[in-house]
Amino acid sequence: MRVVIVGGSFAGVQAALDIKQADPNAEVIVIEKQAELGFVPASLTLILQNMAASVDDLRWVTQQKLENKGIQVYTKVTCTGLLADDQIGLSTGDKLTFDRLIIATGSQQSFQQAPKKTTKIKTCKTPQDVTEILTQLKTATTVAIIGGGPVGIELAAAIADVSPHVHLFESEPHVMSHYFDLEMIQPLEDAIKNSAVTLHKETFIDTMEETKEEQVRLYFNETDLDVDLVLLANSTRPNNQMWQPLACHEDGTLQVNDYLQTSNPNIYAIGDAIKVKFRLTGESLYLSLVNNAIRTAKIASQNITGKMQKDPGTVRVSGNHWFGYFVGSVGLLEKEALLYQNEIESQHFYVPKTTITTEKIHLKVIWDRDTKVLLGAQLVAQVADFALLDQLATAIRQQQTLEEFQLSERFYQPAFRYPLAIFTQIEE
Repeated sequence: MRVVIVGGSFAGVQAALDIKQADPNAEVIVIEKQAELGFVPASLTLILQNMAASVDDLRWVTQQKLENKGIQVYTKVTCTGLLADDQIGLSTGDKLTFDRLIIATGSQQSFQQAPKKTTKIKTCKTPQDVTEILTQLKTATTVAIIGGGPVGIELAAAIADVSPHVHLFESEPHVMSHYFDLEMIQPLEDAIKNSAVTLHKETFIDTMEETKEEQVRLYFNETDLDVDLVLLANSTRPNNQMWQPLACHEDGTLQVNDYLQTSNPNIYAIGDAIKVKFRLTGESLYLSLVNNAIRTAKIASQNITGKMQKDPGTVRVSGNHWFGYFVGSVGLLEKEALLYQNEIESQHFYVPKTTITTEKIHLKVIWDRDTKVLLGAQLVAQVADFALLDQLATAIRQQQTLEEFQLSERFYQPAFRYPLAIFTQIEE
């Protein structure tokens, strides 16, 4: 069996490794348009925060490592399209036949009204992007970031340390609106406002143009702003233009069944190429997260090599550290209650981080009013506890009740944990 995987990022690499492990006799071929594998999307921020010296320091996988596993890797090669008789065209002019094809082509940001030939409007999706942006930041005094989601805030937090004027634009009433309720994200918004970042909420950029002074002029709310550099962190969409024979949704994502098969059952699509089911409501979500890419890759790989398994969907877990706050979210938000089939309840908890310190984690928990099954959780703190976020994500996936979650055993040591069960309140 020959399995061809188009896209050598997180989803594509996971799928290749899983298939080769499950079926050592399978011929697995990865097609990657970049010169090297293992690019980390957060490379720019990690370099700016002095956590890495270069993009190469952050590569998490190499072509050689995959080839050592018996996986063929074609770099600097693009897929030009789907051909008849289970073949794809390559930029080399060759045709490649497959028994199974996995589409793992990722996504990119876009802004339709942006000037086409400017170098002042960038995304951060490739090593070349990162290198060029680092060079431009050396002289840029004013930077605009379009999008107040995880990517936009991450960029704003890092660039605020090197550029005196940073503008962050978000079209929603608050940042991280797909992951947090307003009251939970308010401390982060306050921290952003107290930094070098100017936050523009409920603001749409109407258009952009490059000026004679080699700046970019942004038009919004009947005013304008000239900046030296624009970074796009919004409107993430898949790169699916080459798959036109396959059925797509209106937003460009490929249509897949419960087994992640496209309209051609020999072709699977994973990661940013598709929508996935949100377990808590059953609705379809577009979710550009690495954990979702890995999860769908593993399901598609199993369906190709073993017993067919339906994709159970995502619980949408996300977390990070920005502007002094550790934030995490999983599952249903309170503002999404209308999409849930039953009545919900929620409560705020202030959980001590350890026995010997005074720092607390602000935790919001959401559950089904009748069954007490956990549905969602959000945490915000100035101390890290992503292990708690993972525990809550597991509990929500397993449909644990509040009581069942409280009965789960957790490691305890006074310097690292608080002894009482998480939802126990001894101080009002």
